Amino acid sequence: MSTTLETAPRATVFVDRLRVVLIAQVVLHHVALTYGSFPLWYYHEPTMRGPGLPAGSAWPLDLLLLLNQTYFMGLFFLLSACFVPASLERKGGARFLLDRLRRLGLPMLAGYFLIVPLAKIPKYLWLNEREPVPFGAFYLDELEMGPFWFLATLLAFTLAYTGFRALRGQAPPPVGSAPGARTIVGFGAVLAATGVLWRIWEPIERVPVLEVAAPAYLPQYVCMFVAGLAVHRRGWLTALPASAAGWGFGAALAGTLLLLPVIVMTMGATGDPPLLQHLAHGLFDGVFCTGMTVGLLSLFRHRFAGAPRTAFLTSNAFAVYVIHAPVLVAVSVALADLRVDPVAKFAVVSVVALPACWGLAHLLRKALPRRGTRS
Repeated sequence: MSTTLETAPRATVFVDRLRVVLIAQVVLHHVALTYGSFPLWYYHEPTMRGPGLPAGSAWPLDLLLLLNQTYFMGLFFLLSACFVPASLERKGGARFLLDRLRRLGLPMLAGYFLIVPLAKIPKYLWLNEREPVPFGAFYLDELEMGPFWFLATLLAFTLAYTGFRALRGQAPPPVGSAPGARTIVGFGAVLAATGVLWRIWEPIERVPVLEVAAPAYLPQYVCMFVAGLAVHRRGWLTALPASAAGWGFGAALAGTLLLLPVIVMTMGATGDPPLLQHLAHGLFDGVFCTGMTVGLLSLFRHRFAGAPRTAFLTSNAFAVYVIHAPVLVAVSVALADLRVDPVAKFAVVSVVALPACWGLAHLLRKALPRRGTRS
């Protein structure tokens, strides 16, 4: 299994380390869904185990879900886009597209037809206890992208960029310069404005084929992918100063303290969300996503570029993304009889699931035939 990123030069090795953290966050995000308030994961213990669970508040998990969703998948799109132009220019259009179809399309199909259905087996057993359901009918009715929506969407964005380059010709040569505060603030304003307008307009509730998990963030994903292309051309990936981490995280914290309470207070309103909630949520998305993106890129560039060797984590990270759903569900079901409150259960399952995902990913990569090295 290969990564969605090209092999990075030594100067950008910190990107692989950041990607490991983000993929670990994906696993933790789904652990939080397992024990949080929202029944949006294949095994949701409060729903499927029913009464008798230990009392305890799940609001810290719900807060984690909200904060994660606000930036981490957008940052994935930005990082992936950073390496697309150079790969396209090096390989040429036809070879590049075949490579993307193999690297993204094959895992996506495996996820759709095999990995997601495996993760849904506990759901099938739970439903079958109430009313017998033929597994074939369940399998066909429950086919979905699941976590593989990211691969489908990234493939669509990459195909669109390849077509754009075919029409416009070769991309202009890279120009090196550090992004100024005006550029970063302007980008955050674009994220905020598109987020507000999208939430007010609400053009779609579900993205066909791609099945984007949170359609409200689709404009952010597009903007972050385009930003990744700009980051590549202008050499911004390694140009942020060390001080950018402080004010990036500071902006994210300020947005959380000032805007998140407004979002929470207006969530209880009946009917459609009020305009104030749309405004606060869109503005929070722009500030928090921009702040966390700048903060993490600067932090990893200046603090973790020379970190100890992490080859095991980085080489298996993409495989973890591919196989984590059934592994996490299996761990959660195995620990279902552990009677502790939701936050404690989240901590225990996380400690078990993360090593299990990386260990199984390593074994699968060793067992599967290699298709050459990354280029």
